[in-house]
Amino acid sequence: MSIDNKNDKSCGTSCGCGSSVNGYWQDVEDKTALQTSAQEFPEGEFDSFSIKKDRRSFLKIMGFSVSALPLAGCVKIPVRKAIPYLHKNDAQIPGVANYYATNFEGHPMLIKAREGRPIKAEGNKLSTVNGGGTNARGQASILDLYDSNRLRAPQVEGKSVEWAELDRLLKAALTGEKQMNRKMVLVTKSMTSPSELKLIKELSSKHNVEHIAYDAVSMSAVSKANEESFGVFAPSSYNLEEADVIVSFGADFLGGYGNDIKQARGYAQRRQPDNARGMSKHIHVESFMTLTGSNADNRFTRSEESRRNILVNVYASITGDSSAKSALSEEDQKLADFIVKNLKDAKTSLVLAGDDNADIQLLVNSINQKLGNFGKSVKVFKSDAKWADDERFEAFVKEMADGKVGAAMFLGTNPAYSYHNPSAFAQALSKVSVRVSFASSLDETGKLCNFLAPSNHAYESWSDTLVDFTELSFTQPVIQALFGSRMASETLMAIADIEGTFHDYMMANWEKNLFSKVGSGSNFQNFWNKALHDGVMAAPGLAKEASYSSVSASSAAKNVKSIEYGQGLQVVTYQKFAIGDGEMANNPLLQEMPDPITKATWDNYIMVSPVYANENGIKSGNVLKLEAAGHTVTLPAVVQPGVAKNTVAVALGYGRTVSGKVGTGLGGNAYPFTKKEAFGTVAKTGAQRALALSQTHQSMEGRDIVRETTTDEYNKDNSAGNKSYKFKQIYPKNELLTDKHQWAMAIDLNTCTGCSTCVVACNTENNVPVVGRTEVHRRRDMHWLRIDRYYQGDEQNPETVHMPMLCQHCEAAPCENVCPVLATVHSSDGINQQVYNRCIGTRYCANNCPYKVRRFNWFNYDHSDEYARLALNPDVSVRSRGVMEKCSFCIQRIQEGKLKAKRERRELRADDIVPACAQSCPTNGIVFGDMNDENSPISKLLKDQRTYTVLEEINTKPRVNYMVKVRNKTKEEV
Repeated sequence: MSIDNKNDKSCGTSCGCGSSVNGYWQDVEDKTALQTSAQEFPEGEFDSFSIKKDRRSFLKIMGFSVSALPLAGCVKIPVRKAIPYLHKNDAQIPGVANYYATNFEGHPMLIKAREGRPIKAEGNKLSTVNGGGTNARGQASILDLYDSNRLRAPQVEGKSVEWAELDRLLKAALTGEKQMNRKMVLVTKSMTSPSELKLIKELSSKHNVEHIAYDAVSMSAVSKANEESFGVFAPSSYNLEEADVIVSFGADFLGGYGNDIKQARGYAQRRQPDNARGMSKHIHVESFMTLTGSNADNRFTRSEESRRNILVNVYASITGDSSAKSALSEEDQKLADFIVKNLKDAKTSLVLAGDDNADIQLLVNSINQKLGNFGKSVKVFKSDAKWADDERFEAFVKEMADGKVGAAMFLGTNPAYSYHNPSAFAQALSKVSVRVSFASSLDETGKLCNFLAPSNHAYESWSDTLVDFTELSFTQPVIQALFGSRMASETLMAIADIEGTFHDYMMANWEKNLFSKVGSGSNFQNFWNKALHDGVMAAPGLAKEASYSSVSASSAAKNVKSIEYGQGLQVVTYQKFAIGDGEMANNPLLQEMPDPITKATWDNYIMVSPVYANENGIKSGNVLKLEAAGHTVTLPAVVQPGVAKNTVAVALGYGRTVSGKVGTGLGGNAYPFTKKEAFGTVAKTGAQRALALSQTHQSMEGRDIVRETTTDEYNKDNSAGNKSYKFKQIYPKNELLTDKHQWAMAIDLNTCTGCSTCVVACNTENNVPVVGRTEVHRRRDMHWLRIDRYYQGDEQNPETVHMPMLCQHCEAAPCENVCPVLATVHSSDGINQQVYNRCIGTRYCANNCPYKVRRFNWFNYDHSDEYARLALNPDVSVRSRGVMEKCSFCIQRIQEGKLKAKRERRELRADDIVPACAQSCPTNGIVFGDMNDENSPISKLLKDQRTYTVLEEINTKPRVNYMVKVRNKTKEEV
């Protein structure tokens, strides 16, 4: 009988009852079954992970077990009667997954559901914008659906009420404010949904509600620059696949800047050295290391002041505005000339800047317009969308402080946390009589509101969203609302006295107003059914491209040159790829995902340069007190290569005060540093906070684990940089590998950006547990897939490479020879298998693995949350403590693909089997398939002269292959 984990709901006996080991379909009442066992032991002896190791406890346990089992048998499992379907749904087949098209954060998704339970989010391949790619937040979004921290019912003045009562009281309150002629405002994120925008317009006409858009990290400056340049207040759309040369001044376009999935996909298309249009060249200038900067061919570390001055001089040289030129240092002038030369030599280029400053964005527009990039690599569209306007929101906060606002409603936004002056916002909001929050969970803004109308998760909702200006995606529920919440749009409908559901409202809007713009044919019902089935559709009629007139930026150049820089260290902020703006801070999958640059988990920190650290005796883990812009944070230091000497960087998204059991109190809030140029001081506190790092060894020890070359060398010899080894075969030929299919994987180091989306996808697909900060610090992280990051060259301007590392599925695997119980064996189709039931945890295999990709399960990791357990994949067992585990090439997906082909009586196709890591990758950097199929993509890649295996010299014959990284550099630039 299992006594290690009180949350284990398996029978634990050998009676053969077949009860679910992990309690996937168990309900809340099952907890009573545990009391029979647990009440026999004193407090503390029946523990989550262990039992007191004393003789008395041992005898109690054995005495209870021996006496109870023969008598009770299945005592832990209550009697439950199965109720058959009255009318069986033909679409619900036990054991067979259903997929539903929907949308998350503006990205088209497919949700995999088992027996009506969503368990996995994947990208929608029908999307021409994202191409089936996802990001880390999309992969982790299922866990937010099952977040037990979500609100259970609407509240008014702190008391739970029924929805009808909330509607009545809220309408009465809004009517009262309207009669007093006080302003009413609805604050949302940037919104592109045609149906929701139409609904808000009707609400506005009913109650005179003003609609304001506010994003925690906005593209407002880009929108304002486009309005001044082309008369369209909207952000730009970037097509990186069209650019021969990409120059970025601090824009992390692979991370938190713009549509990261679309941009990563376009970027990767032109990063192939044998691309018919040539490999693009990427030049990046920034003050600290970002994900995008780490992928650049030429990356330059510069202070914020130097970076902007270089941009001004590039503008002056490209446009011929000589009055804008300013004196630069010799090194900066050389860099500016290098950028100008590359831009002028390119047929099509793209220039971006990450500053939230409209003058800087005007300079960028002027450069792109002069180079003829608008309409090609960058476009601007006019639509009915509502985009974030920082200036309007600042005015709104002042209006609240002046007592002019009677009602403030917040939908999808949390300015009490993300505003640059949270205390000023809270004080201003306190002067508003009617304060409404539509958040699904209590947050900092909701805590200040007197009306809480909890909204549905995206996967419980209906909506329509512009993915890009040429494509529209539908959001539809994949499960009924779990926690008594309601779509925010239906609450707005109730306030506006519009009857019915939002689904009916949206469908009527499409039939009456939008079908004629985008539909083909005359049958609306057929169009509607196909749109919902596919989840995406071309929508050119919903947006119109702007006319690109000439851009005048002379005054903007003067404004940029006159920016005042203070004394001390400049504080810059950024978004981590996983945590983003902090909205999903309560998601443990994202908290435990290693940052692609620092490899730190469960924390934000203060990045300092190696030069500054050496001069001031700072080491990673030293707790620093940072004071700037009237705000103070106390965080551990990370000595990070690629940071400018006079710069410190702090991640946004942390320091939440109301964010559930995971995100609350984690790190420090860096939003107060975002408004203006923030300069301050750093002081050591004398304390130490060890960082939870997933990578602590940074050197390849002289081995060619990562192989690199340049385009010059590659064009001369396609095998450049790919050293081959000759050695005698120690192992005899494996005669067991006789299966018709032989599985292999290839990872292209040129298109892998290191974003780590695949890591989260692997976790969700394979039930990889979250172990927490302490265990990660002890090097007990459980990720089956890791992304190794290596630097080379100068600490201030290092070259970076990202390398996914997983079980290599070696044909001559060292782990297999040393296992005393044959728990790790080789399958006939070339997979290194781990048999959990045999494993006794000797860890000999981990010691013998040269790639260090095996994970030991130290504990029965917590699955006590009854809702979070719903996210577990029933096709993959949840491993118990004391066993080794590792990548299985998603064996459950391999079997599913085989069975599908067998049912359809056909041969396997290349796209029948896609592991979670490959499926989630936005750049298609991971390719999996049957190497015996000569027509498969994997077979072609294995014949490529760039392909090699890691540690080839030890002759383990891995099935995971890598492709040499090629940098677009000349000899003079190396």
